[in-house]
Amino acid sequence: MLNRRKFIKLSAATAAASVAMNGTLSQARELPVFGGKDFSPTTGKERKAVPSACLNCVTRCPNIVYVEDGRIVKIEGQPKSIRSEGKMCAKGQGGVNQSNDPDRILYPMKRVGKRGEGKWKRVSWDDALDEVAGRLKTLRDAGTPEKFMFHYGRMKSSTSKLVKTNFLGAYGTKTIGNHTSICEGGKWTAQELTWGKHYDTWDFDNTRYVLNFGANPLEAGTNHIPTSHRLIRALTTREVKMVTIDVRLSNTAAKSQEWLPVRPGGDLAVALAMCNVVMSEDLHKGRGEEFLKFCKVTDTAEDTLENKVKALKDNFAQYTPEWATQHSDVSASAIRRIAREFATTYPACLISYRGAVAHYNGNDTERAIQTLAAITGNIDNPGGRCLAVGPKWKYPKAKGMPKGRKLKIVDGPKGAAAIPSHHMSHNVLKMIKDGSAGRPDIYMSYMYTAVYANGDVQENIDVLKDESLIPFSVNINPFYDESAALADLILPEPPYTERWDWDDMVSPVQIPEYYIRQPAIPPMGETRDFGTVACQLAERIGIELPFKTKEEFVRMSCAKTPAVKAVGGFEYMKKHGVYHDPKAKPKYHSYRKELKAKDYEKATVILDEATGTYWDWKKAKHKSAEAAQKKGYTHSKGAYKAYVGQRIGDKVYKGFKPDKLNKSGYFEIYSGLMKEKGYNPLPTWYSIPEHEKMSDNDMILTTFKVATQIHSRSQNCKYLTELYHDNPAWINPVDAQRRGIMEGDEIKVKSEVGEITIKARVTPAVIPGVIAISHHCGHWQYGRYASGNKAPMAHDDDPDLKRMWWKGNHGAHPNWIIPNAPDPINGQLRFMDTVVQVIKI
Repeated sequence: MLNRRKFIKLSAATAAASVAMNGTLSQARELPVFGGKDFSPTTGKERKAVPSACLNCVTRCPNIVYVEDGRIVKIEGQPKSIRSEGKMCAKGQGGVNQSNDPDRILYPMKRVGKRGEGKWKRVSWDDALDEVAGRLKTLRDAGTPEKFMFHYGRMKSSTSKLVKTNFLGAYGTKTIGNHTSICEGGKWTAQELTWGKHYDTWDFDNTRYVLNFGANPLEAGTNHIPTSHRLIRALTTREVKMVTIDVRLSNTAAKSQEWLPVRPGGDLAVALAMCNVVMSEDLHKGRGEEFLKFCKVTDTAEDTLENKVKALKDNFAQYTPEWATQHSDVSASAIRRIAREFATTYPACLISYRGAVAHYNGNDTERAIQTLAAITGNIDNPGGRCLAVGPKWKYPKAKGMPKGRKLKIVDGPKGAAAIPSHHMSHNVLKMIKDGSAGRPDIYMSYMYTAVYANGDVQENIDVLKDESLIPFSVNINPFYDESAALADLILPEPPYTERWDWDDMVSPVQIPEYYIRQPAIPPMGETRDFGTVACQLAERIGIELPFKTKEEFVRMSCAKTPAVKAVGGFEYMKKHGVYHDPKAKPKYHSYRKELKAKDYEKATVILDEATGTYWDWKKAKHKSAEAAQKKGYTHSKGAYKAYVGQRIGDKVYKGFKPDKLNKSGYFEIYSGLMKEKGYNPLPTWYSIPEHEKMSDNDMILTTFKVATQIHSRSQNCKYLTELYHDNPAWINPVDAQRRGIMEGDEIKVKSEVGEITIKARVTPAVIPGVIAISHHCGHWQYGRYASGNKAPMAHDDDPDLKRMWWKGNHGAHPNWIIPNAPDPINGQLRFMDTVVQVIKI
């Protein structure tokens, strides 16, 4: 006990130490902060701590789940993680509500009324599995496995490898849709066209300057917590300057030293103009020149530096800052100043995301942004934009995979997108409605609510309700969301807090981190991990998989992965949750690695003279080297999988390894793949057609995400939804006054595909001519906390249901008025540039 005498002595000692400049306070900074433990506030008893991993968003941070009396009561960050450094966002902490949701589905349910009518009966797992397996077997035995469509959302890591690679691969269907075109598919395709890999990381720990095009890392992002807390540290402790270019004063823009408001789609003009400044003022000299050695800038694979510089100067000469101002509303003086600052402050980190990319011209916006980073030497360097590094798990695979078959419905209508390398899955239901490319007999959706998450919501509903278009619909889900409500059969899965997985998200410190997800409590009711369900379906169909359950798959993966096996495998990961090699060094400049002759002087490896790329003709599935040479690397389907290295001068480098697309090992500022599709091979200005036709009364809708909600999958979390359940539309005072709109007024926002009613928030934090509406809200299913509607067979034993003060106030969903229109190059859904009319009610 600390009495008065001891307190006085301690105070005196502390004061003396402070005067001496080396005492208790400075020592305290070195004391370790203990984490991974928690205690009941009522009994003082230590709670059970289960090392696991979040799955509320794509970041998938390692976490610690605390259990008291068999109930999940708290979730915190994993203090041993080098990615998160023990940090956890509100979304991750709100995951405690997932297991405890009174509206979750606990038993298999089969539709008994009309589809969408909401009438269900409980069925046994045996009956449910027999029905699904029987239908699947019928299709497979008939030689039409492609009529089984699997449509998934946040299916990552071991679940993806078990379900997609093993189960679906062994079954034989390639009619597989994802959700990437509503997420960051546009950004990924553009990156695949330039540096090859789609994931990037931002090295905020070492940067001296941050230039941000449309990203909001302090609220939401691909690698949210690992990057956001590092960005905060850079801004506060090292006083790094950040400039944000955005249509809206996001929280990230608010924490920046400068916010440059930009017209929707104008990011491309600004990026092109900044490239103009760098090249015309010779700010590329030095590090930019060094990097150009590894860049393709003309149609000649290996050109001189002089020719590369000339090509860049010629291409960007037309895009002056004054020209850009006309298309972006960003002043020419600001463009020049920021471009000079970025080019002369090294290292600098150039970041981008959906705010800049989810537009009609988003593909070249990302290409121009990548080019700006390239010509300043800020690619894959400490403090710059880096090629992502993640753990490489080994896992068991089924043998004797058949050649897969597919319906051509996942890439959208023919000609709608030139290079949809991550598909155009938001148009799958439209393609099913059209029917010209065939229709699936079985539509199975997993972790994806196409009804809510895609644009053109009413059309999605109409297609999913129509039994003539989709004869049999299966939904795998812990919760009764909008897509589950339109299914014929619901297979209940436990939430991520009750499941097994290994995980593999990328690291912001360029050192891979291995980690697993494990059940904090046993699965409630009769819920089953879909990985295990896939094994049970395979057994009924007659498909042999080398594992029987998801847990076994994870256990076997731990034994097969050398880094994990060396420290104790599955048992080590269960106990510790995370692992990284303490001797590992961060990976930078990986493209500079010189290959040894033995790497490319092999019988099956040949040189493609047109690109200077070494590739393995056998891996590319050619019958001979002669056949491969005749076809060529670029035009051989899937040749990117056979890439070996890039010849530059008299050396062969690892280069920028391609992914999804047959680019060379150069950083391709000049894209021959774009040229073949009829587009300018160098970054080019494209205006947004609908914006060219706008009347004086039209506005542009932009959307955004907030820090306390996760896309469409967290509104059932009562803690999060109490914080954010209403999403008024942001409108500038100039636009509001013109329409007679006051704060809190109800307004109608209308587009060519629908209309919504929403409250107005009059604020200068959004530019004139734009109305901004967040995602997340406006659910009509997903349980009482999200929508006010009770799920079938839900229970009422959560006392907080009586405390839900926001019932009846669940906001509005902007996707009702957003068409499923794609970027014409990469197929990304254009969430940020819909033309609308706004009227006061």
